[in-house]
Amino acid sequence: DGSCTRGALCDPSLDYCTNVNPGGGCGGPGLDRVVVGAFLGGYIILYGQVQSWTPQLVTGPLNQTPPNKMTEVFWGMINCYPTMIAALVVYASDAFRQYQLTSMITWLVIIIVSFAVIFAINSSIHSFLVVKYAKADKVAVSVGFYYMSNALGRLMGTLGSGFLYTYAGGEVENVPGYDPGTDGRLGLAACFLAGTISSFLAAVITIWIKDEESGLKCGNWTIVYPKEPIEEDSNQEGDQEPQQESSSLIVAGDGGTSEIQLVESQNLDQEQI
Repeated sequence: DGSCTRGALCDPSLDYCTNVNPGGGCGGPGLDRVVVGAFLGGYIILYGQVQSWTPQLVTGPLNQTPPNKMTEVFWGMINCYPTMIAALVVYASDAFRQYQLTSMITWLVIIIVSFAVIFAINSSIHSFLVVKYAKADKVAVSVGFYYMSNALGRLMGTLGSGFLYTYAGGEVENVPGYDPGTDGRLGLAACFLAGTISSFLAAVITIWIKDEESGLKCGNWTIVYPKEPIEEDSNQEGDQEPQQESSSLIVAGDGGTSEIQLVESQNLDQEQI
């Protein structure tokens, strides 16, 4: 057993390492379930806290409050980096190719924590924009549709990542002591690559939303200048000053009569009382 990596056991009858779980492919970090569960719990807590602190600690100091579509495009592109780096590291680094356990776990923790922080910022911006873009009489419908789409995306992501992890890795070949099966390293790299492509497409699609009037800032730097509203020239030829017509209404009461002057403006868009 000493020659087998974590997550694998030595089969005495065959005298080579086999995976604890069926399906072939020795290796894996081999962490205890308690450790994995505690890490997932910490991920959820960190994600929720960063999401709630985003206006105070991130978008506020960066002068990106209230957010607009340019803010989401900016952070959506940043969201591509953790998964892109993860795909490259898992696929090409010696830490994963040569099963360097400490380096593998260190890389995974750094990548997952970084992704949790950046994606929580994106989620906070999403939550604001879905209410901002909703019609006044359909806010509940828009928010409900947003979370329904969110849930559907998580379901499809779970199924899709499982498919990629199982079938995109190919087979382990010419590795002594390994059963033929799926190469988890390549499957995990494929999942990270798919996540990068999905984040990039989401950011690109957001560009088509018409909401760039306020531009985009990053602290004291202006990345996208705001669009100035087009002002109509009030001194154009043919323009005339609005004319007012006055009339009087005699109101009778117990104390006598009083005259109320009514002023009507020809260019008012709404009644004023």
